Parts: sequence; structure tokens; C-alpha cells
Amino acid sequence: MTKLYQQLREDHRNLVRVLDVLERQVALYDSRESQNTQEPDISLILDIMDYIQHYPDRFHHPLEEASFDYLGQHGLGDKAAMQTIRAEHETLAASASKLRTLLNSIRMGEPVALTRLHDALDHFHNQQLAHLKYEERTVFRDIKALDEDASTHILEQIEHKTDPLFAQVASQQFSELIKALDRR
Repeated sequence: MTKLYQQLREDHRNLVRVLDVLERQVALYDSRESQNTQEPDISLILDIMDYIQHYPDRFHHPLEEASFDYLGQHGLGDKAAMQTIRAEHETLAASASKLRTLLNSIRMGEPVALTRLHDALDHFHNQQLAHLKYEERTVFRDIKALDEDASTHILEQIEHKTDPLFAQVASQQFSELIKALDRR
């Protein structure tokens, strides 16, 4: 297994862990009145959105894009799937931005119907998971088939930084999210 494939898979596993925390926060909206559970943590949800909006868009997606470019230049891979994924990256970014705006409204004390927030969070969560599964079912098999030279070539195309959430020395910015991941 190449370093490229391992990195992409690890990014997906990490993102799923973060999405699991988001799912638990969304579930609090379902249970808080009927079961008298705690309120969802809007700060934690905003940390999740920061991570989801910044790490994948700045590092993970460019690495995927470089992989797609390589595959395309060498006549490899599922071109239709790569086009779909590229379009989904744009859709996901727009969806995250829209959700972020809604969450910021709540943080600023603006009234937002709980059903609207719940539906938006649930939709975003499901959209993210469906995207990851589609990538793994389609283009990840092609990326996995690349040899070490191709992997190295692709990795050299992208400035790669350590994941601010899952690094040995994680960013203080995500301290609450790190605690939530550790409680998992």
C-alpha cells in the first residue's frame, strides 16, 4: 500500500470520526426534550465545521485532485467518477458554508427553528458520509493500484501539512473537539 493511498484513507477515517461527533451532537437535538439530556454544544459543532471546512479543502481535496490529474494524464481511472467527485467537492464546500452561516447565526443569538438546524446538520452529515463512501467505492481503487513512484510523484505536487486535529501535537484550536473524540 502506497503512502498516498494510506494518507487518503487515514484522512477519511479521521473525517468519519469527526462526523461521528457531529452525529452525536445532532442526536442531542432529538433527545434533549424527551429524555432531558444535555444541550448540543454549539462551540463544538463550530469546531467541527472549522475542521471540515479547512483541512479537507486545503489539503485532502488537493491531494485527491492531484491524484485525479495523474490518473487522467495516464489514461487510468474512472473519469466519470472523478468528474462527479470534483463536482461534489464544490457542492460540499457550498453546503458547509451555508451550514456555517446558520450556526454563526445561532451563536450570535439569532432565533433559528430547531427543526431547521437539525435538518441542516443531518443533511450535511449524510452528504459527507455518502461522498466518502462514493470516493472509496470508485477512485480509491484506482489510487490504491498506483505504484510507489506514482504515489511519490503525486505527493510531491502538494504541500502537505500535518492534520491539525490528529497530529502527535494537535492544535489548541481544536481542544474541545479532541476531548470529544477521546470520549468516543
